[in-house]
Amino acid sequence: MALPKLNTVEYFCKLPVSGIEAKYRPFTVGEQKVLLQALEEDKVKTITHTVINLVESCCGLPDSTMTVRELSNTDLEYLFLQVRIKSVGETSRIVLGCNSECDGQTPVDIDLLSVGVEGEVKSDIVKLTDEVSIRLSVPNFSEVQGMIQDIDNITTSNIFDVLEMSVREIITIDDVIKRNDVTSKELSVFLNEMSTEQFTHMMEWFNDLPKLVKEVEYNCVKCDTENKVRLEGIQNFFV
Repeated sequence: MALPKLNTVEYFCKLPVSGIEAKYRPFTVGEQKVLLQALEEDKVKTITHTVINLVESCCGLPDSTMTVRELSNTDLEYLFLQVRIKSVGETSRIVLGCNSECDGQTPVDIDLLSVGVEGEVKSDIVKLTDEVSIRLSVPNFSEVQGMIQDIDNITTSNIFDVLEMSVREIITIDDVIKRNDVTSKELSVFLNEMSTEQFTHMMEWFNDLPKLVKEVEYNCVKCDTENKVRLEGIQNFFV
C-alpha cells in the first residue's frame, strides 16, 4: 500500500541583489539531517556546497531564465535564510567569543527575522579616468565556484581572478570593449596597471553591494564584559 504524499506550502520573496522573485519551500527532515551533518563537520567548503544543494532543491525562480546557482552569493544567502526560518524557526543559537583577553564562549540566540540586508547595487559603471570607465557585474555563485577550488584557503590570486571575471566592458570615449573581445591576459594587464586610487574605486563598488548584516550585543558568560559584534554573511548566523 502506497504511503500518502505530504503537501508542502510554497512561499515567495524578492531577492535583494537581482530583484528577482523566488519561490521556496521548507526543507524536509532528510534535508535537515544532511545540513546538520555538514555543520558538525565544520568545514567551510562542505557547508557551502550543502547549503547550495539544499537551496537548489527547495527553491525556484519561476519568472526568470536564471538558475539558483547563477544567483549572487548574497541572493543565495538571503534565500537560504528564508528557507531556514520557515523550516526550523526564527531563531538560531550561535557561540561567540569575547572581545577582551578572556577566552569565554557565550551562546547567543539570533533573531533571524531581524537580520537585515545592508548596501545597494549602485551604477554598474565605475569611472577610472575622465576618458575610461569599466562596467561591472556581480559574479554568480557558479562562476566563483569554478574559479576558487579551495574555499577554505582563498588566495590573493583568487580575489583578483574574481575581480577580472566581474569586468563586463571597458568604456572609452571612442569605443566600448566587451569582455569577450579581449583575452584574460590582456584584461589582467589592464587591471594591474590601475593606480591604487582607481583600484579602490572598483573595490568600493563591491563593498557597497547588499549583504546580510546583524548587530549583536551580549555579556560574556565568563567575565561579564559587554560585547558588540557585527555579523555578516550567512555562515556567521549558524556557527
